Amino acid sequence: MKKIRHVYIYSILRFFIFLFRVIPRGLALFIGNLVGIAVYKLSKVARKVSFENVNYIFPAVENNVYRKYFVVKNFKKMGKNLADALRLTKFRNGELDRIVKLRNGSNFRKLFDRGKGLIVITAHLGCWELIPAYFSQKGYPVNVIAREVYDKNVNEEINRIRRAFNVRIIDKARSPIVAFKKLLLGEIVGILMDQNTKMNSVSIDFLGRKANTPIGPAYLAMKTGAPVIPIAIHRLKDDTHLIEVGEEVMITKSGNQKMDIFENTKRCSKAIERFITNYPEEWVWFHKRWG
Repeated sequence: MKKIRHVYIYSILRFFIFLFRVIPRGLALFIGNLVGIAVYKLSKVARKVSFENVNYIFPAVENNVYRKYFVVKNFKKMGKNLADALRLTKFRNGELDRIVKLRNGSNFRKLFDRGKGLIVITAHLGCWELIPAYFSQKGYPVNVIAREVYDKNVNEEINRIRRAFNVRIIDKARSPIVAFKKLLLGEIVGILMDQNTKMNSVSIDFLGRKANTPIGPAYLAMKTGAPVIPIAIHRLKDDTHLIEVGEEVMITKSGNQKMDIFENTKRCSKAIERFITNYPEEWVWFHKRWG
């Protein structure tokens, strides 16, 4: 039964990849918007988790009409971001500049030019797949740590899109060793650090509630001396995207590794939390972050 479901999901993914690549972007975004609505209507689990998380983080908001408006809008934006992510290969050879703009790019260049490698931390916010593609097409050596998804065919389709922009994938299972080597070579390692994980994590405040948070960025920064910079992307009213580069996260090294990992992980998490607070409608509320 599980195998049949995986085949079904893969077939749907292949259909939308083909569809979004052959139709104009405006139409693709319109259909993506409808896909978001459909997922909201059909997926009881995703809808339930989204409302639970929104209620959890915004308990003062008692207006159920507004909460529903917020969650529905969230699914619509995710549908549009999915459309852009699946048609990403349409924007190779510099074409990505048509839909993506960069803010505070000098911060990024300054830290990369130190030659110690660069750790980019980000969140499942907006169309995050555009971030590594954008910097890779600008000539930066980009690697991303990614967990293999449940189905190898779906996983390969996602990675094929990434590889089209020369973005190299570091399997999460081997990430510490490989990421360490890449940073020593002066390359960039991107890490999504906003999801619940039991392994290699510490419990810290995230949007005001305790959540398990991965220690990877803090650990790698402490071991390699690579600077850490938070980056996020969000959709503008004209359906273009803005990549925002934050300020360097200062890494503490007191000699007490356990305490330093906790403190530095907290600093990294707070840096990306600010982006989520600024653009809450584009974060993945259907994930069990506080589970």
